[in-house]
Parts: sequence; structure tokens; C-alpha cells
Amino acid sequence: MNTALRRTWGMAMAVPLAAFIALGMGVPAASAHDSVVSTTPGNAEQLTSAPTEVSVLFTDDVLDLGAILLVVDEQGTDWASGQPVIEGTTAAQPVSSDMPDGDYQVRWRVVSADGHPISGSFDFAVGNTDGVFTAASTDASSPSPAPTIGSVADSTPAMPLALTGTVGALIGLGIFVLVLFLLRRPRAQTTTRTPATSKTGTVDTRSDTIE
Repeated sequence: MNTALRRTWGMAMAVPLAAFIALGMGVPAASAHDSVVSTTPGNAEQLTSAPTEVSVLFTDDVLDLGAILLVVDEQGTDWASGQPVIEGTTAAQPVSSDMPDGDYQVRWRVVSADGHPISGSFDFAVGNTDGVFTAASTDASSPSPAPTIGSVADSTPAMPLALTGTVGALIGLGIFVLVLFLLRRPRAQTTTRTPATSKTGTVDTRSDTIE
């Protein structure tokens, strides 16, 4: 095996191995979802007046992609006003200014830094109530309840973003090594014998091809 071929084989083995090690090191970090640090209002907190917004604080930045925060009362009415506001590690939702006293539940759903959707809920109360959220049962004559988190289509990628990028890079490296190997394959070499004079006085011009 000549020097060029040995070098090519070395690259073909080293590059995928390095990519595999990088992939193994990157996956554990990408698989850790964000978690909740705190909520405002706090879970089961009793407020004397209605808040202007509700919010959730996470351990890492959340993506501004398909975030949902519902502020639902016991009759199923959603008192959220406008769109959620995502700023770094905080997801906030303005609420209607005419929110009455009562028990409420915040149902949230965001996309964490690793590309996976996470969701949860917490309760709070406004005014003089028992502070226990109880969702009303629905029937044909009752108003349509607020949409649930699960009813919203999932627009996030099924594979974590970091893992998707690493797999793509690995495929690209594999193609590069394959093309490099094909271009540097050793070609057939032809050597020609030095013309020699035979015993009969004629010149022997035969050549041999070495594959």
C-alpha cells in the first residue's frame, strides 16, 4: 500500500471517529429540557386584585416558536389578551384588564432550548374566593371552553436541533471522505523496457504493462 493510499485510509477512519465522539458528547446536553424556576403569580397564590400579566421563568432561554399561555377561569373562558411575550428565560402573557374575581389556571406550552416542547400549569385566585380551581363540566348548552394546550398543532421539529445539526455534519463529512478516497485511488502504471539488441541484431521494443 503506497503512502497516498495509507494517508487516505487514515483520513477515512479518523474523520468519522472524531465526528462520532463529538456526536456522543453533544447529545446528553441537547436532551436536557428546560425546567421551571418560578411563576408569577405563584402556584395557589391569592391576589387581592387581578394581575396585568402572568409569567413563567425557566432555567434556560426558551424559543420564540409557537408559545402558548392560557389564563382560564372555572367556566372555561380564556382571559389572555394578545400574544405571549418571550424574552430570554421568561415567557409572559398579558391578561384582560376586566378580569373578575375568581379562581384561575394558567396553562402554558413553550419550546425549550433543546428544541422540544414542554408544558405545564399553575393556579391562582383573585379576590375573596376559596382558592381552589375547579374546571366546570361542559354540555351542549354551555359556552365553548378555551382551547387546551394539546389541541394546538406541534410546529416544532421531532429531532432536537443540536442533534439534527450534528447528524447533518456527520453525513457531509462522510461524503467528503468518500469523494476524496475515489479521487486519490492509485492508477495503473506503465513501464517500458529499454530497447535491447537481440542476438539476431534486431531491436526488441516490447513493453510490459503493470496493473
